[in-house]
Amino acid sequence: MVDRNLLILGVLIFIGFVLNTVGVFTPYWVVDSFGFHGGITHIDQYTETWFLFATVFMYFSFLQFAFTFLIYLYTLIIVYRNGYSQRVRKWFKLMANNSGTIVMFTVIALILMGVNFSKASGPADTYRLGYSAWLSCAAAVLSLGNVILAMVIAENECK
Repeated sequence: MVDRNLLILGVLIFIGFVLNTVGVFTPYWVVDSFGFHGGITHIDQYTETWFLFATVFMYFSFLQFAFTFLIYLYTLIIVYRNGYSQRVRKWFKLMANNSGTIVMFTVIALILMGVNFSKASGPADTYRLGYSAWLSCAAAVLSLGNVILAMVIAENECK
């Protein structure tokens, strides 16, 4: 039988995955004072380098979430069949490492955008982060919870 901590971890991973997916693929990352908006999925030859790096980091965070979700499903099957064991500990630690990487990628992307928006803004036009960025930020906060919970499960349950 699956215990409460493993179920909570799965819910956190799933909600974070959905939030990050919506955040990465919706077109409200950049909003200016005139109401125009843009997402990170549109890359062309005129894209600034810092914006390109922020986009790549967010794509990597999406891939890490997908990988973490698949690892969780595999670990859930193992725990359901055999219970917690030493063999499962590495999968929980891998989930914790992936979640930590998601937090790192998202924070770097948000810092890149926030710093460069303040430089690009002028008296006539200002740029700010839209709701897509804040959805990804919420997913990163949930990922921080995933790190803690996966490490607690790995150290306390897998003996």
